[in-house]
Amino acid sequence: MGEEGRYEKKPRPDSIKYFLNAIGRHDKVQKIEQIEEQLFKISKTNGRNISVHLTNIYIVSEAEVIDIMSGHDHIDAIVTISNWNSYSESGKEIAKANKIGLFLMNEFMGALNFEGNFFIDYLTPWQREQLKKGKRSLF
Repeated sequence: MGEEGRYEKKPRPDSIKYFLNAIGRHDKVQKIEQIEEQLFKISKTNGRNISVHLTNIYIVSEAEVIDIMSGHDHIDAIVTISNWNSYSESGKEIAKANKIGLFLMNEFMGALNFEGNFFIDYLTPWQREQLKKGKRSLF
């Protein structure tokens, strides 16, 4: 393996390009800037800014959330980019407790339509439907 695990946590260049393009086309986004390799600043059309850590962690757990938080003064969201990735319930809860949204890419696209707790607590239409059906956990 020539990459020596490089993309185990860090997004591939094509994933970063996809993220920039997808977010840049969102109707609530005015501008997106790559600040560091995994840190992005999103300027929304309402004047608010969102600081996002982009990762490729397969399952973002509580430990990964704490590690990511320790590397930044402040972030508003953590997005794991690959369609195969996910996060643990404890990861989601520790992020929420620190006022950080933890999202899959499709969840983040929906969450961008909201602010505050509605952003952090965003659920996709499928997740909301599962809650209505009485599913105990979505994770």
